[in-house]
Amino acid sequence: MIPFTAYNITYLLSQTLGVYAVYKLMRAFFEERRVKSAAEIISYISYYILTSLVYLIFNIPIINFAVSILSYFLLTFLYRSSLKKKIFVSTLTYVFGFCTEMMVVILTGYIGFPINEKINYDSIFGVIALNVLLFAIAMAVSGFKSIKKENTLPRSYWFIILMIPISSLLILLQLFKYSTLLVYEIVFSVAAILIINFMVFFFLFDKVALLYRDKQESMLIKQQNEYYVNQLAVIEDLHETSKEMKHNIKNHLIAILSYIENNKNDEAKKYISDIIDFYQNKNEIVHTGYPQIDSLLNYKLSPAVENDTEINVTASLPSDLIFSSFDLTVILGNLIDNALEAVSCVRENRFIDLKLSYSKGMMIVKISNPYENDIKTENGIPVTSKNDKENHGLGLKSVNEVLKRYDGMTEIETEKNIFTITAVLYLKQGQEIQDR
Repeated sequence: MIPFTAYNITYLLSQTLGVYAVYKLMRAFFEERRVKSAAEIISYISYYILTSLVYLIFNIPIINFAVSILSYFLLTFLYRSSLKKKIFVSTLTYVFGFCTEMMVVILTGYIGFPINEKINYDSIFGVIALNVLLFAIAMAVSGFKSIKKENTLPRSYWFIILMIPISSLLILLQLFKYSTLLVYEIVFSVAAILIINFMVFFFLFDKVALLYRDKQESMLIKQQNEYYVNQLAVIEDLHETSKEMKHNIKNHLIAILSYIENNKNDEAKKYISDIIDFYQNKNEIVHTGYPQIDSLLNYKLSPAVENDTEINVTASLPSDLIFSSFDLTVILGNLIDNALEAVSCVRENRFIDLKLSYSKGMMIVKISNPYENDIKTENGIPVTSKNDKENHGLGLKSVNEVLKRYDGMTEIETEKNIFTITAVLYLKQGQEIQDR
């Protein structure tokens, strides 16, 4: 039976603020909730009950540690994010809580207790100060908006970053063991660890993420230059073909007229068909009237045509849409890359159907292609099966991130081994899609 002492009652009351602080920390890191608000509330109430019972019944540091960090990890599954970020956030949240707890406990006169034995800490001021301080940290962290975004740092970066809070925990656990250290030495050590983690994750982390984003944008610029160079070659080829056709048009018309006058209609049709085949620009697969679209698609789809892939493009776009080159490259580039990757594994009847349309303020990009291998997913989103994930496109996560800026979305269908993805974004005619 848990005794209802003044300390225990104070702990239970102040712990409600501590749970809210944990909620604020989680919401600082995660932007999108994957459950209903009622389920989220029940989860945090369950966390409050579990941690409170463990503390009041056992109050052994090593048990408190295991329950807390496991609870934090489970709470991260309330939100949409990658597994590596869930591990990182649960670890970092515990570091903040542990550092705060150590500082308050030491400053209120309790020092040098083992991690595997029951402790008898009973400072009412301390338990209130602990939760108030943790709440203050949570509110400070909530001010950093950029940490919510699911960024595209490679796994090696995440591993290095995760080592910082893990190393901090190991150092803190060692400090717990020694009662020979002076109070101010422990306080300064804990404060230094807390500051290091805070500075690294809310200043340096942002800088690294920004540098990596700049690297990605540089890669996009390089790709776009390649697309435009290719399109210039296509245009030049078309120009040369037009000059040649203009030079020979009289002779061609004489030959066709001769066939018609002699009632050789089949020969005339064949001659016209031969002219079309001869003068057709083989390199121009797509012509929408938008150089941004044409250069990108002609560059990416040309190799597929040479590899016996049937390309069907239907475009119905008004003449006054203006696009951000970055956003366009992310959306179309990644969707086409995924289609090409899937089709390359198909043995026969390879095709890619692309439809671009605009109606009533809504632009639609729809791509269909066959596939044979199982589709790999991460958090419900198909991902590349290539080993070089860092350099192979930006993925559907980046596509969805761009679409959100225009209140857009993606819809995926898989039926009879045909993969169809539809990307929708809302845009008014004449309205420019702004760069970042």
